[in-house]
Amino acid sequence: MFEFRRVLVVSFLVWLLMSGGWAERPNILVILSDDQGFGDLAHHGNKVVETPRLDQLFAESFELTQFHAAPVCAPTRASLMTGKQFLRTGVWGVHGGRDYLDLRETTVAEHLQKSGYRTAMAGKWHLGKTDAYMPYNRGFDEAWPIVDRLYMHTDPVVDHNGEIERPRGWTVDILTDYLLDWIDNGDDRPFFAYLAHPYIHEPYYAPELLIEKYRKKDLSDSFARLCAMTEHLDQATGRLMDALEERGLSGNTVVFFLGDNGPIGNPVNVPHLTEDEMASRNPLGLKGVKGNLYENSTRVPFMVRWPEVFEAKVSNHEADITDVVPTLLDLAGIDYNEMDFDGRSLTPLFKGDVEKLNTPARYYANHEVVWAGRKRLYDFLEDRNGLSFEDQVLSLRVGDLKYVMGFGNRELYNIAKDPGESENLVSLYPEKSAKLHNQLREWWETNVFSDSKSYSMPVFPLPSQTGRSILLHPCAPSEVFGNVVQGSHFSHQWRSSGDGIGFAIKVANSGDYKVNIDADIEERTGKLSVSVSDEMVQISLEDLDSQNMGTMNIPEGEHRLLVRLIEAEGDSVKIENLKAVYLTRL
Repeated sequence: MFEFRRVLVVSFLVWLLMSGGWAERPNILVILSDDQGFGDLAHHGNKVVETPRLDQLFAESFELTQFHAAPVCAPTRASLMTGKQFLRTGVWGVHGGRDYLDLRETTVAEHLQKSGYRTAMAGKWHLGKTDAYMPYNRGFDEAWPIVDRLYMHTDPVVDHNGEIERPRGWTVDILTDYLLDWIDNGDDRPFFAYLAHPYIHEPYYAPELLIEKYRKKDLSDSFARLCAMTEHLDQATGRLMDALEERGLSGNTVVFFLGDNGPIGNPVNVPHLTEDEMASRNPLGLKGVKGNLYENSTRVPFMVRWPEVFEAKVSNHEADITDVVPTLLDLAGIDYNEMDFDGRSLTPLFKGDVEKLNTPARYYANHEVVWAGRKRLYDFLEDRNGLSFEDQVLSLRVGDLKYVMGFGNRELYNIAKDPGESENLVSLYPEKSAKLHNQLREWWETNVFSDSKSYSMPVFPLPSQTGRSILLHPCAPSEVFGNVVQGSHFSHQWRSSGDGIGFAIKVANSGDYKVNIDADIEERTGKLSVSVSDEMVQISLEDLDSQNMGTMNIPEGEHRLLVRLIEAEGDSVKIENLKAVYLTRL
């Protein structure tokens, strides 16, 4: 049946090509906003923020009002790039080494690049923070991912195909300009452009004139800043749409705009939003916030515009972030095996052929993976076999029914009748609840836990090119020893001899590497060693400010690279934060 539907879709696309439905493969532009919930648009009933250009864009587009993403950023991005539920891609969180897209995965950019598209990306990548995992390694001809910090709303540090650039200005405008310049300087091939804005994720910063506009509406400083960010994003999107029109590209460019997850109101730089302010961002009264599995966390804005091909309309048909990849491949005329993806193409829906749709069960997961003995969010998972299905925070959507489990709770909702998830139906329908629970268990055990990519830490391929460096993030080890406490970005509290971490590395060609360390030293007693097989370099903590630990030869193959504290006396903290391990090919 799946293959039959696939044949129908391909036949339909061929008919469009032959009948003039579109004359050539279209350009594709995907715009992803950050932490912009369904209610963060005036178009969706928000009475505070002004989003005239996005309102216009949605009015001109095919809008899905029941489109769902993952509850947090990196998981959504993993699904957007692969067409798979994120736990099957190597991504299982937002930091702590859990946000690396497994190198065995093929991205949509790689599919499109291979088929003749030119490809580019700008903005928040969040699927790997070092060489081999960057977007220019994963199918994008040219890329400008934000590095250093993900949420730099001004003067971002970007990694342009391996070269660091430090442009000045507002990030939302800089990213837009990168892609427009790239479009202008390209050849006649169709393009795929992916623009991943860090707006409207905290911290809350925006042009002062826009902030003052909202302060005059008697909003708090925090809320005025958030609304100003949202309008600034609106302006940048409008400028991009105008640029496509001016270049004569609107008619043959399919534009997608979507959010990565629902809203949250806890900025680090200004006071948190109040309950009333959060409620104004949620005019439909949906349950939850970013990070949980309720509707206000996963239901996000989504539209696709292709003038003269897709009708401008609003549909409440349920759809999912995993549907985007097969949809893009269909639009590009690329054949694929439908079973390679968890999502299904939405192209029939956009053309009004609803009966040809194949809508599978949808599976969602929280980024907070739970296991016995875990004390902190980023504790190191020593043995994935210690994970139990019953401990996990998961949900399942089948038609109108949504089943949610986690933290000892079991919930069942009819989303069509109760979009606010106010009436838990578990006690009224125990057999249905048990059936959905078992279906969720079977999926997790068969499709997630049995996949070696799930709940894993990244493998770091060392560079073979002379002068090329790789950053091994101490938050992403494959082993942890002794007293070490793992955090979201660093490795903490190295106290005694034997404390340390180990990385999984792969070397294509044996060679010499310079080793550099970045760490916050608390007490300068003892030494730090780095070893691979029989090779070792070490340095006294007294001398670690120099960062350069020396040179080591690493043979071809797969290895464990161990970083350990040695000759350290007592249990006081010697290294408060191990922040980076750099290896440079000589």
